[in-house]
Amino acid sequence: MLEQMIVYQKAYDLLFWIKPTVERFVRVHRYSLGVELEKEALELLKSIARLNIKKDKKQAIEECFVCYETVKILLRLSKDFKLISIRQYEYSSELIVEIEKMLFGLKKRFY
Repeated sequence: MLEQMIVYQKAYDLLFWIKPTVERFVRVHRYSLGVELEKEALELLKSIARLNIKKDKKQAIEECFVCYETVKILLRLSKDFKLISIRQYEYSSELIVEIEKMLFGLKKRFY
């Protein structure tokens, strides 16, 4: 249970970082890539919250991985379009890697 709470906190930290970062995107990307990034980061947070509640942990973990991969792709696109700096990308990647490790740990425990 503690690990699930920690992964939730990491996802919350990521979303908390993404929101003001997206607000600084240039207009053309803010309302496309930026909105999608915020939406998927929020969905990741919600899917982790559902993981804490659901009895069927396997399906909930799979939902988390789908959201996780989508956020990872959108962050990479943000870097490639130079919407975030290399330093910002490194910071977000550190959070993403921590979330990934925790999700894999949960996956091993419930599979």
